[in-house]
Amino acid sequence: MRFLQLYLRSRRVPLALAIATAAITGVWALCLVYSDSPTIDARGVSLTVMIAVAALAPTLSGADDALDHTASINWSNRRAGHLLLAATAIIALLLLSTLTDARFAPLSLVLRNTAGLLGLTALGAALFGTARSWIAPLTWTLISVLPLIHPSPEVTMQVAGWLVQPAGTTAATVCAAVLGVAGLLAYSLRGCPRNPAAETAPDR
Repeated sequence: MRFLQLYLRSRRVPLALAIATAAITGVWALCLVYSDSPTIDARGVSLTVMIAVAALAPTLSGADDALDHTASINWSNRRAGHLLLAATAIIALLLLSTLTDARFAPLSLVLRNTAGLLGLTALGAALFGTARSWIAPLTWTLISVLPLIHPSPEVTMQVAGWLVQPAGTTAATVCAAVLGVAGLLAYSLRGCPRNPAAETAPDR
């Protein structure tokens, strides 16, 4: 239990969860007040998931790069567990809205977009570090919610705009699954890149 508390604190998890919860609650409240539809559309779901993912992205690495790569700890399993728990937290927060008159739905859309965006973030963290891991999901989401991206029978559009395709669209689901699995494997096995020693060494 002591290790878990230290781990969560070192990863700034409580703060990240608070920000993600506040963001999801804010979007839900706006939709509840200003929308006549009981279901928040794919664009709203995508933007909300992206904000929550961006809030949790900094938790993918700790303050000590050397500790995150030490061979005495099985970091691969811990990183995989961390990512899966982050996905579970986001999905659970979104699904709480199903108890109200404004809901993030359907479930398959919430699962798809969370898996894809979190996987893309994890892939970015493994390649470029957590400081830049949010750039790709933010860019893809903002492009996807533009009017020129819409539900389409064309596979190219379904892949490019997978975030806003209807639930059950095969190409969109496959794209999200590929991003999710790629991010999970890359982050779990590789972790985040080590920063130069000058950046991580304590001040003297």
